Amino acid sequence: MSLLGLDIGTSACKGLLLGSDGREIASAIVEHSLMFPRPGWVELSAEATWTDAQDIIRRLAAEATRNGDPVGALAFSVSGDEAVPVDPAGRVLYPCIMSMDSRTAEIARRWDDSADSDMIYRLTGLPAAPNWPLLRLLWLKEHKPQVYASTAQMLCWEDLMIARLTGSAVTDHSLASRTMAFDVGKRDWSGEILALAGIAPSVFPPSVPPGTVVGAVAPGPADDLGLGPRVLVVAGGFDQAMAALGAGLAHPGQAVVGTGSWEALTILTSSPAVAPSLRTGGYASGCYVAGDLYYCLASNPGGGSVVRWFRDTLGAPELDAARRTGADAFDLLMQQLPDGPTGMLALPHFEGSYTPWMDPASTGALLGLQLSTTRGEMLKALLEGITFELAENIARMEAAGVQVGELRATGGGARSAAWLQLKADITGRAVTRVAVSEAGCLAAACLAGVGAGVFSSAAEAVGAVARTAESYQPRPQVHVIYQEAFSRYRQLYAALRPLATPRTGTNGSAAATFAPTA
Repeated sequence: MSLLGLDIGTSACKGLLLGSDGREIASAIVEHSLMFPRPGWVELSAEATWTDAQDIIRRLAAEATRNGDPVGALAFSVSGDEAVPVDPAGRVLYPCIMSMDSRTAEIARRWDDSADSDMIYRLTGLPAAPNWPLLRLLWLKEHKPQVYASTAQMLCWEDLMIARLTGSAVTDHSLASRTMAFDVGKRDWSGEILALAGIAPSVFPPSVPPGTVVGAVAPGPADDLGLGPRVLVVAGGFDQAMAALGAGLAHPGQAVVGTGSWEALTILTSSPAVAPSLRTGGYASGCYVAGDLYYCLASNPGGGSVVRWFRDTLGAPELDAARRTGADAFDLLMQQLPDGPTGMLALPHFEGSYTPWMDPASTGALLGLQLSTTRGEMLKALLEGITFELAENIARMEAAGVQVGELRATGGGARSAAWLQLKADITGRAVTRVAVSEAGCLAAACLAGVGAGVFSSAAEAVGAVARTAESYQPRPQVHVIYQEAFSRYRQLYAALRPLATPRTGTNGSAAATFAPTA
């Protein structure tokens, strides 16, 4: 049988068709557009996303049939902070409020100020922040009472997709860990948190371990999507944890840095990492997607999105050359990077900051410009700033007792040898590229295989299919130079923050922010 892994992200739906022998057969992608109804608000149409997911399934199911090996099971890897309210019939009642949306900042602040923040963190592994589905639901309760009154369940992307395919919503432990309503130690919904919020436990769907069969695609959707009878639907997981699984992580201390629009650092731990210093730094802990492990996560919105800004704003020659030659504009820009440190300092907070500064209102900055500064030096300074944020997160996590070993690299940023070498030089760790184009999709296909009995465990599955490529070692002399630059970088945010103007929306009005906790 073929195994289908789907990834539902903030900018696109992706799919990967995997043979039971681990061979990649086909892939597909459909991009979708975010909506910005007012400053600080970011939404996505759930129905449009479901349409995109159906398109992916149809295309890959047809490919599997043409290949003579029909789809036998499927699973999802999904962005972890989004959820939609649905009525008893499963109809979506309100657009999906996306992770970067700040409308719940005031609710998060109230929870952080008035509730027992340490208790919440110990139970859920999450600091009080605007992006958790539980707080989105409370926002609906306050600001959209009619929607709230009609809400039967609050469903994350995976839950909604499973409900559309099988008729019943189910979630998994790793994704439930992202709601701020789940007890990660007990791996069950938290009665204490739900009581504190005044939310009925039934509003969230049953949660099962990743790799669990949750049903079969119902006959109607199966016919519509070109699937055969009894295609199994298997619980997948939270995309960053799934990317870690696709990168082959299976032991405490292993780490993966995924560089897409955001950059995320995911480290495996044997127990929830909930030290008080991690809470104030915004670090999230949750259930992993394999075995009884946990993950500790740092997130930086200034990842590939900053590089994309540079390309679109200052990369006109490369964009023109790419249109004429078919080359990639990012690759053309990366060829212009100087080899050594730039001597400049860049604060990559173009979309604010999450870990470790917890300040969505922070803005970007570039220090050290001279008349001789080239575009290549400016771009590398931005990459250095992004990587200094990674180094800061590693330092804070290690100070809290989280062991961090070699880094494995995934995502679009892992395509650049120069950026991977920079990561090694700044962090002082070996950085190994994962030779998988879509690690989350691969992990989803592997968990589909676990549910279908193709693999006995997630560890066996990724051991059979996960692959690594070249490894980049830190250059000692360059690392010493970057250590000095890093010590200056650590002072940059505190020095600039009092001088920054308020972040504004597209109409010039101030956007809502979440005050820093560190």
